[in-house]
Amino acid sequence: MSDQVEFFRRNGYCVLPGVLSAAELQILNQALDADRQKHPALWMQRGEGGRFQSVSVLLTQPAFDLTLFHPGVLPLVRELMGEELCFEEHSVMVREALEGEPPAATWHRDTAHLPDHPLVLRNISAVFYLTNVDEGTHCFAVVPEDVEAKRKLPTDHDAVCGRELHGRAGTVILFNAGSCHAGVVKASARDRRTVHVYYGHRSQPFLSNFNIVPRRLTGHLDPQIRNLFSRPNLNTALVQENFP
Repeated sequence: MSDQVEFFRRNGYCVLPGVLSAAELQILNQALDADRQKHPALWMQRGEGGRFQSVSVLLTQPAFDLTLFHPGVLPLVRELMGEELCFEEHSVMVREALEGEPPAATWHRDTAHLPDHPLVLRNISAVFYLTNVDEGTHCFAVVPEDVEAKRKLPTDHDAVCGRELHGRAGTVILFNAGSCHAGVVKASARDRRTVHVYYGHRSQPFLSNFNIVPRRLTGHLDPQIRNLFSRPNLNTALVQENFP
């Protein structure tokens, strides 16, 4: 783990190959297919060359719980973030196959930085690859920035040094959500499927109101897992308050 922490410190991201097993990939892909068939209205078309995304799968497909606290990911996330770690946001994305000219990548930073954190890390994101990602597919890309650069609290969207991150299905990318990154869309005969999980600090304001976290998670029997959901967003808090 120390090598991964050091790589993250120098680059603002790291690649974890082979996190999801073949069985886990099958379960998640089947759950994704079932959800798109049963709940198509929950899959928003976001443009950018056939991008569909749902923020509701935690309500409809409990199989995706494993992406929230996977043992191949969560210990490293906790090491990078610290003991105030909490859940922020979850979504599942499909970028469909595309013919013709792809749209330009939209480089952006999801969040600000946290100056007092040892890694200047306010939010971290885990991107689970449910399909193979290579030079011929849509992919995730990020601009490397070390901790010293982060301490300057950069806000630019300069993608000159952007790196495409490829990997086989089952790979997980961890990156500082304050880093400049983009989904790179390509002319491709294959879909790309990903799960996106964001974590933050309990002492910071919640990142978004996209998700409603179900009670099986907020009231989980394992206290360490239950603690991940101890600082709910407003939607979750209102549901729990008004529908006990």
